[in-house]
Amino acid sequence: MTVNPSLSVRTVKELIAAARTPDSRLSYGSAGIGNTTHLVTALFNSRIGGHMVHVPYKGAGPSLAALVAGEIQVMFATSTLGLPHIQSGRLRPLAYDAPARAPFLPDVPTLTEAGGPPTGMNVSWHGMFAPARTPASLRTRIEGEILKALGQSDVRERIGKLGLYPVGSTSAEFAPFVADAVKRFAEMVRLAGVQAQ
Repeated sequence: MTVNPSLSVRTVKELIAAARTPDSRLSYGSAGIGNTTHLVTALFNSRIGGHMVHVPYKGAGPSLAALVAGEIQVMFATSTLGLPHIQSGRLRPLAYDAPARAPFLPDVPTLTEAGGPPTGMNVSWHGMFAPARTPASLRTRIEGEILKALGQSDVRERIGKLGLYPVGSTSAEFAPFVADAVKRFAEMVRLAGVQAQ
């Protein structure tokens, strides 16, 4: 969760108090309607009883540029896009929406530590998928090669520099994660009032 440094709030609790004000002029940006950056903030806004207004942009780059420019005040930025702006001081991080602090932002509290309701939605995860009819032996081989690569320190270091951290779960562990993510996305779509277009 990032804010423009010109915003007077310095903590999640202060942001919640400001967002709950009926005449709040806070707006949050996203990479577009139905995008994860929209859904996660809509869920947060709903859970806190906030009055923040959604401003969709045509992509993550334009929404982040709008946050840096002060057109909007709040955004759940992905670590890969937000981290350079946080490091340069152009954005202020308030919290990291995950069960544990980010290794690349150890001084930034989790949303729970900061006194906010966690969304429970990791919006920046990546996984490898294969066509359903891929032979089991080939899937097993690919999985093994991926796990082998993620076990190499130079690969983990390069991924870490992007503001990500590799998990390297097996397909058996990844499948329930994806199923749970689908359920959580459905809740966010409902709360955000997103309609099929």
